Amino acid sequence: MPGELIDSEAIFAPLAAFRRVGLAVSGGPDSLGLMLLAAEFAGRHAVHDRFIVYSVDHGLRPEAAGEVAYVTEAAGKLGFAARALRWEGPKPTTGVQQAARRARYGLIADAMLADGAEILVTAHHLADQAETVLMRLAHGSGLEGLRGMDYFADVAGLVVVRPLLDIDPADLARLVAGSAFRPAHDPSNLDTDYERVRWRQLLPQLSALGLDSRRLSRFAERMRDADQALAQLAAATATSLDPATGTRKIARAVLARLPRAVATRVVAGLLDDVGGRQKPHDLQPVEALTDRLRMEPALKRTSLHGCLVSSDGVTIVVVREAGRKAARNSRVRTEPPVTRN
Repeated sequence: MPGELIDSEAIFAPLAAFRRVGLAVSGGPDSLGLMLLAAEFAGRHAVHDRFIVYSVDHGLRPEAAGEVAYVTEAAGKLGFAARALRWEGPKPTTGVQQAARRARYGLIADAMLADGAEILVTAHHLADQAETVLMRLAHGSGLEGLRGMDYFADVAGLVVVRPLLDIDPADLARLVAGSAFRPAHDPSNLDTDYERVRWRQLLPQLSALGLDSRRLSRFAERMRDADQALAQLAAATATSLDPATGTRKIARAVLARLPRAVATRVVAGLLDDVGGRQKPHDLQPVEALTDRLRMEPALKRTSLHGCLVSSDGVTIVVVREAGRKAARNSRVRTEPPVTRN
């Protein structure tokens, strides 16, 4: 039984406020485990109609159509409604996983809107979190990135919930092994052309040195706490906005008095606001710009993240760089693609 390995009540009871819940199920051991946990919870509370399963065929492997069909059949046996979705049209030759991820969430979002589902639950787990933290550390992320994946996230306007982030994938695999269902295995999860796979294969060696998934997850939690503290301090720092031009200003003396980490967060926020909230970047250039703004008496215009930044020694001014289009959507906390769940 699922409850002997993982407490389904702890997974789904916190989502009671949502009237209809989507489950992202690819057919792999992680997402099949998620569906089995949902079935146990739904059976205990007689709420099968609250759940609907979504499975996407990306059209990248001939086996995928059969895997999706298997998922929908399994969902029916467990008492759930299910939708089989397919990514149609030409596929990119590069950035395939990222494009597939965007397509998957887009297809599911459209289906959820039609079905009245409010949130999408995914099977991202403890090892996925560890891989994400390692990748972001390697990419030079600051606290905002090192906090890893959040329990709740907004992905292109879709509310995604990850209740298994503290669950060992080995327990999910054991749960599925003890069921009547057989998991699919995507060969891309072993393809070392993908960075995430390389980190995944390195995890056992890191674990042997004491840096296992659980420690990396705790590290992410501490980074999340620190990130929230920095965000509050940065939000309390006075800046001004010219609504007509979108120009932002801050007194150089104010920036100079702040601790470096808070000052860097303030500058990053100014660049986000003016530049149109582009995707997150390596933190090092923002740190370098912040140091210059704090230490140099004046700064001629310099460009970063779609913005022109200057200082006359008294006031720091951030304006949008000419020719840059600003996407005014709110920041989506994105993660490197995970395809195995």
